[in-house]
Amino acid sequence: MKPKLLDLFCKAGGCSAGYARAGFDVVGVDINPQPNYPYEFIQADALEILRDKEFISQFAVITASPPCQAHSKAKSLSLARNGGQYGDHKDLIPATRELLIATGKPYIIENVAGAPLINPLKLYGSQFKNLYTQRERWFESNIPLVAPEQPKVSMKTPAAGNGIGEDGSISICGSGGVRGLNSKQIRLYWGFAMGGIDWMTRDELAEAIPPAYTEFLGKQVLEFISVHA
Repeated sequence: MKPKLLDLFCKAGGCSAGYARAGFDVVGVDINPQPNYPYEFIQADALEILRDKEFISQFAVITASPPCQAHSKAKSLSLARNGGQYGDHKDLIPATRELLIATGKPYIIENVAGAPLINPLKLYGSQFKNLYTQRERWFESNIPLVAPEQPKVSMKTPAAGNGIGEDGSISICGSGGVRGLNSKQIRLYWGFAMGGIDWMTRDELAEAIPPAYTEFLGKQVLEFISVHA
């Protein structure tokens, strides 16, 4: 039987897909409906779920992607361009970390570059095969994680909305047009660039994590729990 992994703040399941490919039986939790989520899904408050010790006991590993707007580049752009009319976004990372530690289980917290994670492992699209977007993401864990052997390399990615680079890379963000692509093509190419995500809407892709990242990490977690079972 596969070990169970709980993915909190799961959104449409980019992280979950990678953990599933690594060999976990994944259950996702999000406070909002996620009709495109491809695994077992529970609509609930992630922090409340973490306080339910009986429910948590069935999982070998817990992962979480707390809302990242408080730390994203979009916030900085908003401050620069529209007088800071970005909205009020709570930082849920400290509360999530505290509750994860209290479970005593292996955990991984994922977030954007610049988030206040502790000794995070940083992953980039150029470290993986068949990814055509850099999409830097940080991962904090209470177990040892190692980076890919492939180092990060620069991609020839045009600015957002300016089409596809000569190396095939593209910026995946925003809701505006993309030079050279119609609306359907944008969604298809974004999914391709993220390693073959074909179940998400364009808005979901804009926030998603390439499953290759968490497949890579998930295999390390599986090895860890098999040794420390």
